[in-house]
Amino acid sequence: MPYLGKIKPEILFQEDYVPSAIEIDTLKIAPWERHVPENFQARLREIAKEAGGNRALCEKSGISERTFANWLSGASEPKIIGLSAIANAAGVTIDWIVSGTKPKMALGSRPHNDSEIITIPWIAKTLKDIQGDVAQRLHVLTHMPFSTQFLETRLLKTDFDQLCLLEVHGDSLHPTANCGDFVLVDRSDTSKADGLVSFVFQENILIKRIVNTLNGIEVISDNKALYPSHIIPPEQSEQLDIIGRILWIGKTVL
Repeated sequence: MPYLGKIKPEILFQEDYVPSAIEIDTLKIAPWERHVPENFQARLREIAKEAGGNRALCEKSGISERTFANWLSGASEPKIIGLSAIANAAGVTIDWIVSGTKPKMALGSRPHNDSEIITIPWIAKTLKDIQGDVAQRLHVLTHMPFSTQFLETRLLKTDFDQLCLLEVHGDSLHPTANCGDFVLVDRSDTSKADGLVSFVFQENILIKRIVNTLNGIEVISDNKALYPSHIIPPEQSEQLDIIGRILWIGKTVL
């Protein structure tokens, strides 16, 4: 039975309107709905919930709420531009939205030929020159292998998609870490609680200790002799975006 396209909503509410058998069939199910990937709508609902609701996700992506509702109901087929906007806004991959293929997160880990190995994204030291939140602006250089057993037993981490690597630049972390060392960051913890964290402030990606004080957030370098601490006052604290908390440091011994 041929598909006749969308029936105008205003026609459906005319008192004397009687749909034909073909139109009734069209209303019941459209071609896209016949071929919706398994759990596609469930994945859309999942990222909408994570974003704070349909409206929040739509506002962030620029997709209208009506269009998004049509995707959820199967009434219309998403276009690649729309899916890309939703994926970028939610920080997930298009492949995951469409088919459920892992990784879910755009910054997520990647599988390895060896099932006991996972590869974790290595993040560049500079942000992408685009509009968006910190997660969207992080740039992946490549992926580095890690033992899943090490991550699970030593670091007690099973959600590998929230992990990333940053290279240490400069000597402000000396002697804890030196230039060229790597830190493993847990992006699931973006709280501004005291500790060693990676964060963005004034467009710079930094790895420092932070301590909450009455005057604001104190930013502390381990190399205190060369880099005195400074305070980010409360009125500027919103400019501090936590990437994640440092879990592990990989040091070069040479």
